Amino acid sequence: MSRARPIINAFLKGRFGLFLATMMAMFFVMPMAGKNQGVVDNALGWFSIAVLLSCLRAISSTRKFFMFMACLTLVNVMLTGLEMAWTGEAHGFLLAVTGFKVVYFVLVFYSIMRFVLMNDAVTEDKIYGAISAYFLMGVIWSFVYTGFFIQDPTSFNVPEAWLSSDAVNSFWAVYFSFTTLTTLGYGDITPQTPLAQSYAMMEAVIGQVFLAVIVARLIALHISHERENDQKE
Repeated sequence: MSRARPIINAFLKGRFGLFLATMMAMFFVMPMAGKNQGVVDNALGWFSIAVLLSCLRAISSTRKFFMFMACLTLVNVMLTGLEMAWTGEAHGFLLAVTGFKVVYFVLVFYSIMRFVLMNDAVTEDKIYGAISAYFLMGVIWSFVYTGFFIQDPTSFNVPEAWLSSDAVNSFWAVYFSFTTLTTLGYGDITPQTPLAQSYAMMEAVIGQVFLAVIVARLIALHISHERENDQKE
């Protein structure tokens, strides 16, 4: 236990370690729910609240922006609670909640990328931020697909077993988003409308371009700062 403590402290010391740990836990814990889709979707709802709360540490760049995002986080947590308890079919309300979440996570993504792309030394926290941003892209697109499905259930061909629960942001959307982002494309869930197909192609392209650009940027920053340190010595 004493040997693991320095590793844990180093991982959680920066702004993005806790955020990344929370998002990774979501992927490791949810499969333990087994085949009960309702349990999986409820677990996704609770983990989304944990991710929202961990966002506060990640976005604390300036006091004003932090307070602004803290207010949005509080609203988002309340909406997530209402979404988990919602049993009606008010599509307007559900679309509004989904749209709010997209805007919120886009702002978080913007805050993370500002830090990652800063012209300073490459640290562990910067790497954690880059990985968090990549994961966050998958989450953002999952809400976009959820919005499409709420508006038009024929926009995606989803197996009946995936739709056995009443949760709004079901695991199928997260699953499809990340298989598209990584260009795996298993084919068990497929977009059916031109709009859904276009956004799926867009996510696949952006996901690959993001990896290439961010890796090149971090390597260039590392080489640049290594040269500066050598010159100073």
